[in-house]
Amino acid sequence: SIWKSTTEYKQVPDEEANKDLKEGEEPKMKTVPETTEGYETVNTQKPIWLRSPKDVEEQEYQDFYKSAFRNSYDIPMKYSHFVLEGQVECKAILYIPGMLPFELSRDMFDENTRNMRLYVKRVFINDEFQDLIPRWLKFIKGVVDSDDLPLNVSREILQKSKVLSIINKRLVRKSLDMIRELAEAEDQSQYILFWNNFGKYLKVGIIEDDKNRKEI
Repeated sequence: SIWKSTTEYKQVPDEEANKDLKEGEEPKMKTVPETTEGYETVNTQKPIWLRSPKDVEEQEYQDFYKSAFRNSYDIPMKYSHFVLEGQVECKAILYIPGMLPFELSRDMFDENTRNMRLYVKRVFINDEFQDLIPRWLKFIKGVVDSDDLPLNVSREILQKSKVLSIINKRLVRKSLDMIRELAEAEDQSQYILFWNNFGKYLKVGIIEDDKNRKEI
């Protein structure tokens, strides 16, 4: 909300000019300013990740993808919008891009790739934390909003955070679910496209991720 002052102009009877008003004469009017002050709510639309998935249209997910992540002109192959509840609470949207992001075409682990946006209590914190998702899922784009991390969160805090560890596991799980859905679809064209773009990341995951090696 913002504090706003609004002035409107109204026509009212001019008491001074109407002192000698004779019966039947039209009363004289004057224009006076009327100022109102108060808080005005702006941008009442909730961020897309805070809304219920059933209330979000497919086009809205695509529009958000293109506006939230730089150089995202493609249509994502898959997305997952979910809420993590229980020991840790967070809301997130993850995307599998429709094509390999430009930065990753030059360096598959480019540290300047800003694919994951971290929010705490709806306040944007950073899009440069490398530990939010393992590097073999570097190509995944998404937004994570947690109520359980401090607003002054730093990389050092994140590296020691049990909250982050839980969020990280869920992001990996949801990413694998999206990949499995592509692999099991009747139309294999999307998965072939996925493999051609991102198969090399899964090969890295098999080497580096002991816990999820079988699943990958």
